[in-house]
Amino acid sequence: MSRRWRLERSRIMPTKATRARASASPVYVIAGFLGSGKTTLLKRVLAHELERGVKPGVLMNEFGEVDVDGAVLHEHPRSNEIELESLLSGCICCDLSGAFAEKVGHLLKKTQGAPLFVETAGLADTGQVVAGVERALAEHSHTARLASVIVMVDAPRFLKLGAYWPAANDHLKRADMVVLNKLDQIDDRQVALVEGRIRAANPAARIVRAVHADVPINRLLEGPAERRRAKIVTGPFKDSTAGYRSGSFKILRPFEPDRLERWLRRYQRSVVRLKGYARVQGGQGMQEVQWIMGALSIVPYQGVKQSQAKIVVIGRRVAWQRFLEGLEQCLVQPERGTTGRRRAGKKMSR
Repeated sequence: MSRRWRLERSRIMPTKATRARASASPVYVIAGFLGSGKTTLLKRVLAHELERGVKPGVLMNEFGEVDVDGAVLHEHPRSNEIELESLLSGCICCDLSGAFAEKVGHLLKKTQGAPLFVETAGLADTGQVVAGVERALAEHSHTARLASVIVMVDAPRFLKLGAYWPAANDHLKRADMVVLNKLDQIDDRQVALVEGRIRAANPAARIVRAVHADVPINRLLEGPAERRRAKIVTGPFKDSTAGYRSGSFKILRPFEPDRLERWLRRYQRSVVRLKGYARVQGGQGMQEVQWIMGALSIVPYQGVKQSQAKIVVIGRRVAWQRFLEGLEQCLVQPERGTTGRRRAGKKMSR
């Protein structure tokens, strides 16, 4: 074979390493601040993958010690086809980096070439997460590859996010794709302002507009043509949690919505996020209850049982005992003569 033919043939024939990388399990990081729509997007992606006969792996990271979103996936009608692992009480970018690498290796063995989706905690530094993912995958370079970093943005609240979270702009810099979510809540002028801020932080990222995290999944998962490798972080790690702590509460009675909203507004500057599932006065069955930077949302939800009624609250400089006492007053009070009244349970983390 002539040297010229060998050179030309090498240009069109994939190398052994290239073929191995193409067949490796794609790993997708889904990041974004609290309440931006990460879990909603993840559920759409999982439905897409299951529909095409793929059994994906999922690693969910929760800042608190209660796995609210993971519990929802466990109730998925096809949950037995999803390999699900959770990491609680910290961020995989720093506190849980060792456990994260171990979980990734475990999932890669179980999924055998299927995609792996990593949903980060809402306070995680995306750059440090990406560096942590690449460190974890270094041990599995022949069986897994980082395919794409997807960052969710809560469009109506993004411009004021910096007041709550110092890393608001930094977490966009590692994104391959930004999903600009909840566009039904803002006008065209605000959309342009948010997109301009995103492009200033990361000109190379693709921006996809969405309502309720509804995006073309094939486009979402195609990934960039060439990934930029994250700079490996050797420490010390930055603390992206900005002094936030979390509390978890078991809810024993229905909420009174008006009372709940009034109470949360008193903590508008300190409680940035409340999410969970509970009964609500006047509602049928379980409801998804969310408070995101000053906005309360209560919608019916059929994915959890009454025994799973609980909420997670994330805030900073919160007088937790006083907050809990007020939160209990937001529950429908038992009628006179009712016995066996129990207080709402509380657990603190971080």
